[in-house]
Amino acid sequence: MAEPWIHPRVQSAVYIFLFFGCAACAGVGATVTFIDPTRPRPVGAAAMIAASAIAIATVRHWRRVLPAIFLCGALNGLIIVAEGHELNSPGTSVSRLVGAVLTLAMIAGAVLTAAANRRAFTMLERLSFSGIFICFALLFSSFDVQPAALAGALCCACIPLLSGFLSHKLRTPRA
Repeated sequence: MAEPWIHPRVQSAVYIFLFFGCAACAGVGATVTFIDPTRPRPVGAAAMIAASAIAIATVRHWRRVLPAIFLCGALNGLIIVAEGHELNSPGTSVSRLVGAVLTLAMIAGAVLTAAANRRAFTMLERLSFSGIFICFALLFSSFDVQPAALAGALCCACIPLLSGFLSHKLRTPRA
């Protein structure tokens, strides 16, 4: 087996940067395209489309780091529980219950994406992980849909496992 030309940890960091870079560009592009009247809408649309196309084309690479990305979200939730405010806005208080729910949701997302990564990479997984990407891109936009984007990301993370469960049930003969 050939040695990888780049260290696996550096590769993971590049994939995390690829995921967040594309999500941020797509989210900001969506904001410029649909919300911000002071900036040229065609530039926003081009950024949104290009970032989304790159992310969807490279999903095979960054899908492996999704559990780590979700665990970083869990860490943010734990900070909210401990401190009672947003990570980057100490003046904005957040309920500790919301922090606990966020933490549990992010841990569930990490577990679901880790389990989905153990499956064969099919079109269903590509669509599921692309849906997660779109939900993260919405978090970078100015649309006020954070709870819905988080719920959508978790639903997308469930799709491969539900599909595997259903296909297993359909293949198992009944007595």
